[in-house]
Amino acid sequence: MAQCTTSSCLTVSTDIDNSDVVATVVKRALAGMIRTPSPVIQIENSPGRCQPPIDFPGICTPPVVVRKPSPLARESVREHIPDLAITVEPREAVVAIPINAYLRPLPRPFVLSVGGFNLRITLKPSVHWSFGDGAMREAGLGDPYPAGLVVHSYRKVNLFLLSAQVMWNVFAETSEGEMVEVIGDPIVVSYTSYIRVRSARGHLISTTSRSHS
Repeated sequence: MAQCTTSSCLTVSTDIDNSDVVATVVKRALAGMIRTPSPVIQIENSPGRCQPPIDFPGICTPPVVVRKPSPLARESVREHIPDLAITVEPREAVVAIPINAYLRPLPRPFVLSVGGFNLRITLKPSVHWSFGDGAMREAGLGDPYPAGLVVHSYRKVNLFLLSAQVMWNVFAETSEGEMVEVIGDPIVVSYTSYIRVRSARGHLISTTSRSHS
């Protein structure tokens, strides 16, 4: 609002960003006098407690505070990790014939409530396979035949200990799709299974060659 006289004009307004009251005084030029070179501006800080004028009821509205979830500890999802078991196809392997190995069941996403937020948790495993004869491989959980994603051929007859060391990678996101930081030591679980490898059985087809006249 403005109040003016013959020699000056006073304008009062509010600064919404800083919640300040701004008073502007502009002196008018009179006959035989020099014009003021620039407006004189005075700014007064508002008191600690906001008391908005009736015409501006919204200038004291508190800013919107956006809450973000705290980092998620990996260990907090351990109880949701499935109890895996190794399956080998065929169960009794034959020398020089590939076997197919895999782990089941597959992990499923789940929802975990942390600090007032519902987080969608996804577990993704990285697997270190050891076949018991010195051969190793970095792979995933594998799949049943005929996928053949984790295969190996043994070169001799024996009983081998097949092991899979699984490191569970944890991914968390809010219902709005915002990724949440995951902290803490990795979760590593080992699984084992024995596999017996036998030699191929021979079949006698013929010992002589006969000719007919």
